[in-house]
Amino acid sequence: MKIIKDILKKNLAFFVALIVLTSYGQKVLNLSEYNIQAAEDATPIIVKALKKCKEEGFSKLIFPKGTYHFYPTFAPERYCEITNNDNGLKRTAFPLIDFHNFVVDGGDSDFIFHGKMIPFIIEESSNIKITNLSIDWEVPFALEGLVVANNTETKTFDIEVNSPYEVQFGRLYLKLERPDTPYERKYGKRFAYWEHDNLEVGQNIFWDPKTMAPLYNTKLYNMPEKGIHAVELKKGLIRISTEMTKLPPIGSVMVSKGEYLENRTSPAFRVFKSKDLEFKNVNVYHAGAMGLIAERSENITLDSFNVVLREGSGRMVTTTADATHFCNVKGMVTIKNCTFENMLDDATNIHGTYVRVNKIIDDYTLAVETYHPHQNGYLFGEEGDEVQIIDQVNLQPTTVPMVLKKVERVNEKISYITFNKPITNKVQIYDGVENISWHASAVLENNVVRNNRARSFLISTPRKVVVRNNHLSSQMASFRLTGDLGLWNESGPNDGLLIENNVIENAVYGGNGPQSIFLIDPQYVDKNNFKGMYSRDITIRNNTIKTFDNSILVAMSVDGLVFENNTIIQTDKYKPIFPDVDNIQIINCNDVTIKGNTYKRLDGKKGTLSIDKKSTNIKVSKKESFKSSTK
Repeated sequence: MKIIKDILKKNLAFFVALIVLTSYGQKVLNLSEYNIQAAEDATPIIVKALKKCKEEGFSKLIFPKGTYHFYPTFAPERYCEITNNDNGLKRTAFPLIDFHNFVVDGGDSDFIFHGKMIPFIIEESSNIKITNLSIDWEVPFALEGLVVANNTETKTFDIEVNSPYEVQFGRLYLKLERPDTPYERKYGKRFAYWEHDNLEVGQNIFWDPKTMAPLYNTKLYNMPEKGIHAVELKKGLIRISTEMTKLPPIGSVMVSKGEYLENRTSPAFRVFKSKDLEFKNVNVYHAGAMGLIAERSENITLDSFNVVLREGSGRMVTTTADATHFCNVKGMVTIKNCTFENMLDDATNIHGTYVRVNKIIDDYTLAVETYHPHQNGYLFGEEGDEVQIIDQVNLQPTTVPMVLKKVERVNEKISYITFNKPITNKVQIYDGVENISWHASAVLENNVVRNNRARSFLISTPRKVVVRNNHLSSQMASFRLTGDLGLWNESGPNDGLLIENNVIENAVYGGNGPQSIFLIDPQYVDKNNFKGMYSRDITIRNNTIKTFDNSILVAMSVDGLVFENNTIIQTDKYKPIFPDVDNIQIINCNDVTIKGNTYKRLDGKKGTLSIDKKSTNIKVSKKESFKSSTK
């Protein structure tokens, strides 16, 4: 009888294991088989497991719940040219290159990274799902220091710093790796010094620990990029001297992410030339760049992809750049049920990128260049893509759509592109070229954005976009809709954008120039001398807008704008920074409807609406809460 029971138990165990391994047709690899919970460094185990999955046809990789550390010492590396980030050799623990129909399930685990790594590199892959995991760094890519003293006579302030740091020759550096990592203990200083990397303090901003957001009127506390002198008074106490309009208040927190062009090394997720991706139940507590950067990819869903502070961490910032960013992505971008907080840049940016004309080669061929250094090596287009020439002055197309017949890269800045149609007399040096094949539609719904430097949503795409049921509170504009051929060269006039049923609360508190909650402002070379419309068919309706400052909407060069049934409530959260700016400004627009809005001002008066002389066909209802004037 006992023998029969043992046989039944073994058979039952076998069938249970079979069900777990196959998961209704999936071939699953559980990392408990690798004793991963006991590993000091999970990186080599993951690399080995992913290789097995690819070679043997596993479709799912599962982690037992736990906390796993990842070091760069045994991480594979590849050279990555990542738009809007820093290029270079990047080490990764998850090299998902040419993977298809594959799931990584973290089992609600914490992934802790060390040094300059990109946790996930996803390239030339399809139907990938990343779920149930959190990403953090043991040592953050930003230095945070509590202001404990200031002196207006000496123009100095003192900060207490807990992060690893060094002061050398009057300069303050963030140390990106602790001297007591397992590798130094295990292997000796040779490895520790090899991985060690310092970042000089720069791009500084001050945070308010009471609100957990940037200081109100942050511009007053701007620090110069150069001329900052640091002295270590004692361990953990540093005196900073520099020229500032106003010294930071005692109790605020200085946040520094390092020198420009060196502080976007380590996004949490790098996505390139991939499609049909889903990120679900993922937390990014920190990253040394963006939470997720996707380019030349299509159909991406973020569902409960959160960029948030780890509870109890004591930190002020999450990512040192955008929470999410999509460049030359097509298909559908879906961002839902996400929380983005305390980033040092925007919540999301969806756009294309112009390349600029460097030289006219012949009637069919141009030499084009990337302009901003963070776009070096950016893949603008490939054979078969549709493109058009954009006039540098008016940002208007000067050609009908054309097809790229040939793309020849010269180096990271210059490429030769050949069209299927002649461009004779239709292009000038410094005009732009836009890839109109690679623009995304998008749905952004049920998200929370709060306490971040910069904007909530930047949207520059001519495909249909719906933004609804979000709660937004950012230091700058809640919505920035723009395009330029001057710096970032971000392309994509809007055509069919619906913004509805959102709650916007006390945004635009940074003081960096007259911002606006809805800022629609193509960046012309000369804003007093331009022609044509940039964007079309923008509807802003049924939103609740709670604001302390004056500017609610700036709309420039829109053909077809509706601003209706919005509830606007003036608050006393802060003192207005720009009290003399009109509430609504309409500039060079056509076919504008403003109706059904309510504006509860503290003084009981109607709001101000200014319409410039270039604007035509403006319809404002008689019962409207905004009184119009022509300027």
